[in-house]
Amino acid sequence: MMRVLEAEEWPSHAEFSFLMTWLDAYLGFCSLLLGTVIGSFLNVVIYRLPEGLSLSSPGSHCPSCESPIRWYHNVPIVGWFVLRGRCKDCGESISWRYPAVEALTGALFLGAYAVYGPSARTLIMMAFFAALVAITFIDIDHFRIPDKIVLPGTLVALVASIALNPSRWWEFLLAALGGSLFLLVLGLLWRGGMGMGDVKMALMMGAVLGSSTVVALFVGFLVGGFGGALLIALRLKSRKDRIPFGPYLAFGSVVAGLVGHQVLNLYLSLAT
Repeated sequence: MMRVLEAEEWPSHAEFSFLMTWLDAYLGFCSLLLGTVIGSFLNVVIYRLPEGLSLSSPGSHCPSCESPIRWYHNVPIVGWFVLRGRCKDCGESISWRYPAVEALTGALFLGAYAVYGPSARTLIMMAFFAALVAITFIDIDHFRIPDKIVLPGTLVALVASIALNPSRWWEFLLAALGGSLFLLVLGLLWRGGMGMGDVKMALMMGAVLGSSTVVALFVGFLVGGFGGALLIALRLKSRKDRIPFGPYLAFGSVVAGLVGHQVLNLYLSLAT
């Protein structure tokens, strides 16, 4: 039979706060680790999805000699440093992007947990951030945003957001359609300045971010304009070169996902 604790045996307020702090730190660390593992899978998605290759087979292998990567060399981030950035079998260099994607995804997952805590909203934001990482690097490499990510992502995000906030269903639906329509009109008016991939990506952004989509678009255009001008000034790009806009929308979405409501409240307080 379970014994009921007496009142004097209950943990004190200080002890309870200490336990909760350590639990919070532990869950944050787990979020970070989970992000690095998901980031390892995202490296596969980034490389294989645009090529129409299977995401499950063959297993992880060297892109140069196609030798299978040993499981203990496939540990996120650590494996790359153990191998010193080179294939164990052929000695060819392994891109720094692999650990960078893993570390970035881990940091984003930790950020999502830090803002939303142990909640269903955290899981939605983690999935959203993972999609944004894949979109960013695929757009950089191939100048396109895969429908296989944004269209299912939009549907799942819309269902999840409305399920968690049924009274605000209209907000997520309106944000998805409004953000997408805004980029569509802009693309029609500014030929070559906005692709259909960006338009579809805005659907997913709105389905997740709701009213904070305004912040995501503002930050995306602000950073995109500055980034494009900087690349041209450094002569890394010319005015005729294509510059993917998906990464800037992704950056704006991360900012909106983490501090979007605070930014909106600050703006509204200053405007009134």
